[in-house]
Amino acid sequence: MLSYSIARTLRRGVGHAPPAWARLAVLALSLGITRLAFAGETDTHPLSLDEAVRLAEADSPAIEARKAAVTSAEDAVAPAGALPDPQLVAGIDNLPVTTGDAYSLTRDFMTMRKVGVMQTFPQGEKRRSRTERAQAMVARERALLTNERLSVRESVARAWIARATTQRRLELVRTLQPRADAQLAAATAALSAGRSSAADAIAAKAAQAALADRLNQLEREVDDTRADFIRWLPGVAERPLGDAPDWLNLGIDPDALITHITRHRELLTYAASEQAAQADIALARADKHPDWSVELDYAQRGPRYSNMISLEFRVDLPIFGTHRQDPLIASKVAAAEQIAAERDDALRMHTAELRKALTAWRNAGQRVQRYEHDLIPLADDRADAALAAYRGGRGDLQASLTALDDAIEQRVTYTELQNTLGQAWATLHFAFPEER
Repeated sequence: MLSYSIARTLRRGVGHAPPAWARLAVLALSLGITRLAFAGETDTHPLSLDEAVRLAEADSPAIEARKAAVTSAEDAVAPAGALPDPQLVAGIDNLPVTTGDAYSLTRDFMTMRKVGVMQTFPQGEKRRSRTERAQAMVARERALLTNERLSVRESVARAWIARATTQRRLELVRTLQPRADAQLAAATAALSAGRSSAADAIAAKAAQAALADRLNQLEREVDDTRADFIRWLPGVAERPLGDAPDWLNLGIDPDALITHITRHRELLTYAASEQAAQADIALARADKHPDWSVELDYAQRGPRYSNMISLEFRVDLPIFGTHRQDPLIASKVAAAEQIAAERDDALRMHTAELRKALTAWRNAGQRVQRYEHDLIPLADDRADAALAAYRGGRGDLQASLTALDDAIEQRVTYTELQNTLGQAWATLHFAFPEER
Protein backbone atom coordinates (compact mmCIF):
# COMPACT_ATOMS: atom_id res chain seq x y z
CA MET A 1 0.00 0.00 0.00
CA LEU A 2 2.80 2.42 0.81
CA SER A 3 4.60 1.86 -2.49
CA TYR A 4 1.30 2.27 -4.36
CA SER A 5 0.71 5.62 -2.62
CA ILE A 6 4.21 6.82 -3.50
CA ALA A 7 3.74 5.85 -7.14
CA ARG A 8 0.38 7.63 -7.25
CA THR A 9 1.96 10.74 -5.74
CA LEU A 10 4.68 10.71 -8.36
CA ARG A 11 2.06 10.31 -11.07
CA ARG A 12 0.12 13.29 -9.79
CA GLY A 13 3.29 15.39 -9.61
CA VAL A 14 4.27 14.86 -13.23
CA GLY A 15 0.83 14.38 -14.76
CA HIS A 16 1.62 11.01 -16.32
CA ALA A 17 3.25 7.68 -15.50
CA PRO A 18 6.48 8.11 -13.51
CA PRO A 19 9.79 7.65 -15.34
CA ALA A 20 11.79 4.46 -15.10
CA TRP A 21 14.10 5.78 -12.39
CA ALA A 22 11.11 6.65 -10.22
CA ARG A 23 9.60 3.19 -10.65
CA LEU A 24 12.92 1.60 -9.67
CA ALA A 25 13.12 3.80 -6.58
CA VAL A 26 9.61 2.77 -5.57
CA LEU A 27 10.49 -0.91 -6.07
CA ALA A 28 13.66 -0.57 -3.97
CA LEU A 29 11.76 1.22 -1.22
CA SER A 30 9.07 -1.47 -1.24
CA LEU A 31 11.67 -4.22 -0.93
CA GLY A 32 13.34 -2.37 1.93
CA ILE A 33 10.05 -1.96 3.78
CA THR A 34 9.27 -5.64 3.24
CA ARG A 35 12.63 -6.65 4.65
CA LEU A 36 12.11 -4.43 7.66
CA ALA A 37 8.73 -6.01 8.24
CA PHE A 38 10.19 -9.50 8.11
CA ALA A 39 13.03 -8.39 10.38
CA GLY A 40 10.51 -7.12 12.88
CA GLU A 41 8.73 -10.47 12.82
CA THR A 42 12.03 -12.30 13.32
CA ASP A 43 12.93 -10.14 16.30
CA THR A 44 9.80 -11.30 18.12
CA HIS A 45 10.49 -14.98 17.54
CA PRO A 46 11.45 -16.78 20.80
CA LEU A 47 15.16 -17.32 21.20
CA SER A 48 15.93 -20.87 22.27
CA LEU A 49 19.06 -21.80 24.18
CA ASP A 50 20.37 -23.84 21.25
CA GLU A 51 19.89 -20.94 18.85
CA ALA A 52 21.56 -18.53 21.26
CA VAL A 53 24.57 -20.83 21.54
CA ARG A 54 24.77 -21.21 17.76
CA LEU A 55 24.51 -17.48 17.07
CA ALA A 56 27.07 -16.56 19.73
CA GLU A 57 29.53 -19.13 18.46
CA ALA A 58 29.21 -17.81 14.91
CA ASP A 59 29.83 -14.23 16.08
CA SER A 60 32.53 -14.73 18.72
CA PRO A 61 35.74 -12.71 18.22
CA ALA A 62 37.57 -15.08 20.57
CA ILE A 63 36.73 -18.05 18.35
CA GLU A 64 37.83 -16.15 15.25
CA ALA A 65 41.14 -15.42 16.98
CA ARG A 66 41.64 -19.10 17.74
CA LYS A 67 40.80 -20.02 14.13
CA ALA A 68 43.48 -17.60 12.95
CA ALA A 69 45.94 -19.22 15.37
CA VAL A 70 45.15 -22.65 13.89
CA THR A 71 45.74 -21.35 10.36
CA SER A 72 49.02 -19.77 11.46
CA ALA A 73 50.22 -23.03 13.02
CA GLU A 74 49.21 -25.06 9.96
CA ASP A 75 51.09 -22.71 7.64
CA ALA A 76 54.24 -23.17 9.73
CA VAL A 77 54.40 -26.97 9.36
CA ALA A 78 55.92 -27.20 5.88
CA PRO A 79 58.69 -24.62 6.47
CA ALA A 80 59.64 -26.24 9.79
CA GLY A 81 61.23 -29.27 8.15
CA ALA A 82 62.58 -27.52 5.06
CA LEU A 83 66.23 -26.81 4.35
CA PRO A 84 67.40 -23.33 5.29
CA ASP A 85 67.69 -20.80 2.47
CA PRO A 86 70.95 -20.89 0.48
CA GLN A 87 73.39 -18.05 1.07
CA LEU A 88 74.98 -15.85 -1.55
CA VAL A 89 78.73 -15.44 -1.13
CA ALA A 90 80.54 -12.47 -2.73
CA GLY A 91 83.86 -10.84 -1.97
CA ILE A 92 87.45 -10.17 -2.89
CA ASP A 93 90.27 -12.45 -1.85
CA ASN A 94 93.96 -11.51 -1.55
CA LEU A 95 93.74 -7.81 -2.38
CA PRO A 96 97.27 -6.24 -2.17
CA VAL A 97 97.58 -3.19 0.07
CA THR A 98 101.28 -2.31 -0.32
CA THR A 99 103.83 -1.80 -3.14
CA GLY A 100 102.84 -0.56 -6.54
CA ASP A 101 100.05 -3.17 -6.86
CA ALA A 102 98.19 -1.79 -3.82
CA TYR A 103 94.39 -1.95 -4.21
CA SER A 104 94.61 -3.26 -7.76
CA LEU A 105 92.14 -5.99 -8.65
CA THR A 106 94.06 -7.27 -11.68
CA ARG A 107 97.84 -6.93 -11.22
CA ASP A 108 98.51 -9.60 -8.60
CA PHE A 109 97.89 -13.20 -9.64
CA MET A 110 96.43 -14.06 -6.22
CA THR A 111 93.70 -11.40 -6.23
CA MET A 112 90.29 -12.85 -6.99
CA ARG A 113 86.77 -11.41 -7.26
CA LYS A 114 84.64 -14.18 -5.90
CA VAL A 115 80.94 -15.06 -6.12
CA GLY A 116 79.34 -18.26 -4.92
CA VAL A 117 76.55 -19.97 -3.07
CA MET A 118 76.51 -21.88 0.24
CA GLN A 119 73.89 -24.37 1.45
CA THR A 120 73.59 -25.74 4.97
CA PHE A 121 72.24 -29.27 5.47
CA PRO A 122 70.86 -29.89 8.96
CA GLN A 123 70.73 -33.55 9.84
CA GLY A 124 67.51 -35.37 9.06
CA GLU A 125 66.66 -35.99 12.73
CA LYS A 126 66.57 -32.27 13.39
CA ARG A 127 64.29 -31.61 10.46
CA ARG A 128 61.94 -34.41 11.51
CA SER A 129 61.84 -33.12 15.08
CA ARG A 130 61.08 -29.59 13.90
CA THR A 131 58.23 -30.92 11.76
CA GLU A 132 56.88 -32.95 14.66
CA ARG A 133 57.01 -29.91 16.92
CA ALA A 134 55.17 -27.80 14.35
CA GLN A 135 52.53 -30.52 14.00
CA ALA A 136 52.20 -30.64 17.78
CA MET A 137 51.58 -26.89 17.81
CA VAL A 138 48.82 -27.38 15.23
CA ALA A 139 47.23 -30.00 17.47
CA ARG A 140 47.56 -27.65 20.45
CA GLU A 141 45.92 -24.75 18.61
CA ARG A 142 43.09 -27.01 17.48
CA ALA A 143 42.59 -28.13 21.07
CA LEU A 144 42.53 -24.50 22.18
CA LEU A 145 39.94 -23.78 19.47
CA THR A 146 37.78 -26.65 20.73
CA ASN A 147 38.18 -25.39 24.28
CA GLU A 148 37.21 -21.86 23.23
CA ARG A 149 34.13 -23.08 21.37
CA LEU A 150 32.94 -25.03 24.41
CA SER A 151 33.76 -22.13 26.71
CA VAL A 152 31.70 -19.72 24.61
CA ARG A 153 28.84 -22.20 24.46
CA GLU A 154 28.87 -22.63 28.23
CA SER A 155 29.08 -18.89 28.89
CA VAL A 156 26.18 -18.13 26.55
CA ALA A 157 24.13 -20.96 28.04
CA ARG A 158 24.82 -19.66 31.54
CA ALA A 159 23.72 -16.16 30.55
CA TRP A 160 20.58 -17.54 28.87
CA ILE A 161 19.76 -19.68 31.91
CA ALA A 162 20.29 -16.80 34.35
CA ARG A 163 18.00 -14.57 32.30
CA ALA A 164 15.35 -17.29 31.87
CA THR A 165 15.22 -18.24 35.56
CA THR A 166 15.17 -14.62 36.70
CA GLN A 167 12.32 -13.89 34.30
CA ARG A 168 10.52 -16.98 35.58
CA ARG A 169 10.98 -15.76 39.19
CA LEU A 170 9.38 -12.45 38.31
CA GLU A 171 6.46 -14.15 36.60
CA LEU A 172 5.83 -16.55 39.49
CA VAL A 173 5.96 -13.89 42.18
CA ARG A 174 3.73 -11.64 40.08
CA THR A 175 1.02 -14.32 40.17
CA LEU A 176 0.64 -13.60 43.89
CA GLN A 177 -0.51 -10.03 43.34
CA PRO A 178 -4.21 -11.06 43.23
CA ARG A 179 -3.79 -12.74 46.63
CA ALA A 180 -2.27 -9.59 48.12
CA ASP A 181 -5.11 -7.52 46.64
CA ALA A 182 -7.64 -10.03 48.04
CA GLN A 183 -6.05 -9.76 51.48
CA LEU A 184 -6.37 -5.99 51.43
CA ALA A 185 -9.96 -6.20 50.25
CA ALA A 186 -10.79 -8.73 52.99
CA ALA A 187 -9.14 -6.59 55.66
CA THR A 188 -10.99 -3.49 54.46
CA ALA A 189 -14.30 -5.37 54.46
CA ALA A 190 -13.64 -6.74 57.95
CA LEU A 191 -12.82 -3.25 59.20
CA SER A 192 -16.04 -1.88 57.72
CA ALA A 193 -18.00 -4.70 59.33
CA GLY A 194 -16.35 -4.08 62.68
CA ARG A 195 -14.73 -7.51 62.75
CA SER A 196 -11.10 -6.27 62.76
CA SER A 197 -9.04 -3.26 63.68
CA ALA A 198 -7.42 -0.64 61.50
CA ALA A 199 -4.10 -2.36 62.20
CA ASP A 200 -5.18 -5.30 60.06
CA ALA A 201 -6.02 -3.03 57.13
CA ILE A 202 -2.66 -1.28 57.51
CA ALA A 203 -0.85 -4.62 57.68
CA ALA A 204 -2.59 -5.82 54.52
CA LYS A 205 -1.72 -2.56 52.74
CA ALA A 206 1.91 -2.91 53.88
CA ALA A 207 2.03 -6.49 52.56
CA GLN A 208 0.72 -5.29 49.20
CA ALA A 209 3.38 -2.54 49.08
CA ALA A 210 6.10 -4.99 50.10
CA LEU A 211 5.10 -7.31 47.26
CA ALA A 212 5.20 -4.40 44.80
CA ASP A 213 8.67 -3.50 46.06
CA ARG A 214 9.78 -7.12 45.68
CA LEU A 215 8.53 -7.11 42.11
CA ASN A 216 10.50 -3.93 41.39
CA GLN A 217 13.61 -5.61 42.71
CA LEU A 218 13.00 -8.67 40.53
CA GLU A 219 12.46 -6.44 37.49
CA ARG A 220 15.87 -4.89 38.11
CA GLU A 221 17.41 -8.37 38.33
CA VAL A 222 15.80 -9.25 35.01
CA ASP A 223 17.32 -6.11 33.46
CA ASP A 224 20.72 -7.03 34.91
CA THR A 225 20.65 -10.51 33.39
CA ARG A 226 19.53 -9.05 30.07
CA ALA A 227 22.50 -6.67 30.15
CA ASP A 228 24.86 -9.62 30.77
CA PHE A 229 23.25 -11.46 27.88
CA ILE A 230 23.84 -8.53 25.49
CA ARG A 231 27.59 -9.13 25.75
CA TRP A 232 27.21 -12.36 23.81
CA LEU A 233 24.32 -11.52 21.48
CA PRO A 234 23.98 -7.75 21.08
CA GLY A 235 21.87 -8.12 17.95
CA VAL A 236 19.16 -10.42 19.29
CA ALA A 237 19.39 -9.99 23.06
CA GLU A 238 16.01 -8.24 23.21
CA ARG A 239 14.14 -11.20 21.75
CA PRO A 240 11.95 -13.13 24.17
CA LEU A 241 13.39 -16.43 25.35
CA GLY A 242 11.98 -19.76 24.24
CA ASP A 243 11.32 -22.84 26.31
CA ALA A 244 14.19 -24.18 28.39
CA PRO A 245 15.70 -27.56 27.50
CA ASP A 246 15.34 -30.51 29.83
CA TRP A 247 18.03 -29.76 32.38
CA LEU A 248 17.53 -33.17 33.95
CA ASN A 249 18.91 -34.81 30.78
CA LEU A 250 22.66 -34.54 30.14
CA GLY A 251 22.57 -36.67 27.01
CA ILE A 252 24.99 -39.12 28.61
CA ASP A 253 25.15 -41.31 31.69
CA PRO A 254 26.25 -38.88 34.43
CA ASP A 255 28.56 -41.45 36.02
CA ALA A 256 30.31 -41.93 32.67
CA LEU A 257 31.53 -38.34 32.75
CA ILE A 258 34.17 -39.18 35.34
CA THR A 259 35.52 -42.02 33.20
CA HIS A 260 35.94 -39.54 30.32
CA ILE A 261 37.71 -36.91 32.44
CA THR A 262 40.85 -37.07 30.29
CA ARG A 263 38.72 -35.68 27.44
CA HIS A 264 37.74 -32.64 29.49
CA ARG A 265 38.08 -29.52 27.40
CA GLU A 266 40.66 -27.98 29.76
CA LEU A 267 42.89 -31.05 29.40
CA LEU A 268 42.87 -31.29 25.60
CA THR A 269 46.01 -29.20 25.12
CA TYR A 270 48.26 -31.24 27.38
CA ALA A 271 48.77 -34.12 24.94
CA ALA A 272 49.93 -31.72 22.22
CA SER A 273 52.10 -29.79 24.70
CA GLU A 274 53.78 -33.01 25.80
CA GLN A 275 54.35 -33.96 22.17
CA ALA A 276 55.96 -30.57 21.53
CA ALA A 277 58.13 -30.99 24.65
CA GLN A 278 59.36 -34.38 23.43
CA ALA A 279 60.21 -32.83 20.07
CA ASP A 280 62.20 -30.13 21.89
CA ILE A 281 64.13 -32.83 23.73
CA ALA A 282 64.88 -34.60 20.44
CA LEU A 283 66.08 -31.31 18.93
CA ALA A 284 68.34 -30.62 21.89
CA ARG A 285 69.85 -34.09 21.64
CA ALA A 286 70.28 -33.74 17.89
CA ASP A 287 72.48 -30.69 18.49
CA LYS A 288 75.17 -33.09 19.74
CA HIS A 289 75.46 -34.35 16.17
CA PRO A 290 77.02 -31.95 13.67
CA ASP A 291 75.35 -30.27 10.73
CA TRP A 292 77.30 -29.65 7.55
CA SER A 293 77.30 -27.18 4.68
CA VAL A 294 78.77 -26.91 1.21
CA GLU A 295 80.02 -23.81 -0.60
CA LEU A 296 80.73 -23.44 -4.32
CA ASP A 297 82.57 -20.31 -5.50
CA TYR A 298 83.68 -18.90 -8.83
CA ALA A 299 86.71 -16.58 -8.62
CA GLN A 300 87.78 -14.17 -11.38
CA ARG A 301 91.41 -13.00 -11.53
CA GLY A 302 93.28 -10.55 -13.72
CA PRO A 303 93.22 -10.96 -17.53
CA ARG A 304 96.64 -12.63 -17.49
CA TYR A 305 95.58 -15.33 -15.03
CA SER A 306 93.17 -18.23 -15.02
CA ASN A 307 89.80 -17.98 -13.29
CA MET A 308 89.11 -20.54 -10.56
CA ILE A 309 86.35 -22.44 -8.82
CA SER A 310 86.34 -23.56 -5.21
CA LEU A 311 84.34 -26.27 -3.42
CA GLU A 312 84.33 -26.22 0.38
CA PHE A 313 82.66 -28.35 3.03
CA ARG A 314 82.06 -27.20 6.60
CA VAL A 315 81.09 -29.31 9.60
CA ASP A 316 80.06 -28.15 13.07
CA LEU A 317 82.19 -29.39 15.94
CA PRO A 318 80.02 -29.90 19.05
CA ILE A 319 83.02 -30.78 21.20
CA PHE A 320 81.90 -28.88 24.29
CA GLY A 321 78.70 -30.85 24.88
CA THR A 322 79.13 -30.93 28.66
CA HIS A 323 78.84 -27.16 28.85
CA ARG A 324 76.55 -26.48 25.90
CA GLN A 325 74.31 -29.27 24.61
CA ASP A 326 73.90 -31.30 27.82
CA PRO A 327 72.50 -28.43 29.93
CA LEU A 328 70.06 -27.61 27.14
CA ILE A 329 68.92 -31.24 27.01
CA ALA A 330 68.42 -31.25 30.78
CA SER A 331 66.41 -28.02 30.50
CA LYS A 332 64.07 -29.52 27.89
CA VAL A 333 63.61 -32.70 29.93
CA ALA A 334 62.69 -30.62 32.98
CA ALA A 335 60.20 -28.65 30.88
CA ALA A 336 58.54 -31.90 29.77
CA GLU A 337 58.36 -33.06 33.39
CA GLN A 338 56.75 -29.75 34.31
CA ILE A 339 54.03 -30.21 31.67
CA ALA A 340 53.35 -33.77 32.89
CA ALA A 341 53.06 -32.60 36.50
CA GLU A 342 50.77 -29.73 35.51
CA ARG A 343 48.59 -32.16 33.60
CA ASP A 344 48.26 -34.42 36.65
CA ASP A 345 47.37 -31.42 38.81
CA ALA A 346 44.79 -30.19 36.29
CA LEU A 347 43.35 -33.70 36.05
CA ARG A 348 42.80 -33.81 39.81
CA MET A 349 41.35 -30.31 39.92
CA HIS A 350 38.86 -30.83 37.09
CA THR A 351 37.88 -34.25 38.42
CA ALA A 352 36.96 -32.63 41.74
CA GLU A 353 35.10 -29.81 39.99
CA LEU A 354 33.22 -32.31 37.85
CA ARG A 355 32.18 -34.30 40.90
CA LYS A 356 30.95 -31.12 42.59
CA ALA A 357 28.98 -30.14 39.49
CA LEU A 358 27.42 -33.60 39.35
CA THR A 359 26.42 -33.38 43.02
CA ALA A 360 24.93 -29.91 42.53
CA TRP A 361 23.06 -31.08 39.41
CA ARG A 362 21.58 -34.14 41.11
CA ASN A 363 20.64 -32.28 44.29
CA ALA A 364 19.09 -29.34 42.47
CA GLY A 365 17.15 -31.67 40.17
CA GLN A 366 15.61 -33.55 43.10
CA ARG A 367 14.72 -30.34 44.92
CA VAL A 368 13.22 -28.69 41.84
CA GLN A 369 10.92 -31.65 41.37
CA ARG A 370 9.96 -31.54 45.05
CA TYR A 371 9.10 -27.84 44.80
CA GLU A 372 7.09 -28.39 41.62
CA HIS A 373 5.09 -31.35 42.91
CA ASP A 374 4.77 -30.58 46.63
CA LEU A 375 6.10 -27.44 48.22
CA ILE A 376 4.75 -24.73 45.89
CA PRO A 377 1.27 -26.30 45.54
CA LEU A 378 1.10 -26.79 49.32
CA ALA A 379 2.19 -23.21 49.97
CA ASP A 380 -0.49 -21.96 47.57
CA ASP A 381 -3.13 -24.14 49.23
CA ARG A 382 -2.08 -22.84 52.64
CA ALA A 383 -2.28 -19.23 51.47
CA ASP A 384 -5.73 -19.81 49.97
CA ALA A 385 -6.96 -21.61 53.10
CA ALA A 386 -5.66 -18.91 55.44
CA LEU A 387 -7.28 -16.17 53.34
CA ALA A 388 -10.56 -18.08 53.17
CA ALA A 389 -10.54 -18.58 56.95
CA TYR A 390 -9.91 -14.88 57.49
CA ARG A 391 -12.71 -13.93 55.15
CA GLY A 392 -15.04 -16.29 56.97
CA GLY A 393 -14.11 -14.91 60.36
CA ARG A 394 -12.45 -18.17 61.45
CA GLY A 395 -8.83 -16.98 61.30
CA ASP A 396 -6.69 -13.91 61.76
CA LEU A 397 -4.97 -11.79 59.14
CA GLN A 398 -1.49 -12.57 60.41
CA ALA A 399 -1.82 -16.22 59.40
CA SER A 400 -2.83 -15.14 55.90
CA LEU A 401 0.08 -12.69 55.66
CA THR A 402 2.54 -15.34 56.84
CA ALA A 403 1.20 -17.84 54.30
CA LEU A 404 1.57 -15.26 51.51
CA ASP A 405 5.17 -14.54 52.54
CA ASP A 406 5.86 -18.26 52.54
CA ALA A 407 4.39 -18.61 49.03
CA ILE A 408 6.68 -15.80 47.82
CA GLU A 409 9.78 -17.39 49.34
CA GLN A 410 8.89 -20.79 47.94
CA ARG A 411 8.78 -19.30 44.43
CA VAL A 412 12.05 -17.46 44.91
CA THR A 413 13.80 -20.55 46.26
CA TYR A 414 12.33 -22.68 43.47
CA THR A 415 13.67 -20.42 40.70
CA GLU A 416 17.04 -20.16 42.44
CA LEU A 417 17.19 -23.95 42.39
CA GLN A 418 16.21 -23.90 38.72
CA ASN A 419 19.14 -21.58 38.09
CA THR A 420 21.47 -23.87 40.07
CA LEU A 421 20.23 -26.86 38.10
CA GLY A 422 20.64 -25.07 34.76
CA GLN A 423 24.11 -23.75 35.58
CA ALA A 424 25.29 -27.21 36.66
CA TRP A 425 23.77 -28.66 33.49
CA ALA A 426 25.70 -26.13 31.38
CA THR A 427 28.95 -26.96 33.20
CA LEU A 428 28.52 -30.68 32.57
CA HIS A 429 26.99 -30.43 29.10
CA PHE A 430 29.79 -28.28 27.66
CA ALA A 431 32.72 -29.81 29.57
CA PHE A 432 33.56 -32.29 26.80
CA PRO A 433 33.71 -32.22 23.01
CA GLU A 434 30.68 -33.76 21.37
CA GLU A 435 32.58 -36.91 20.45
CA ARG A 436 32.94 -38.57 23.85
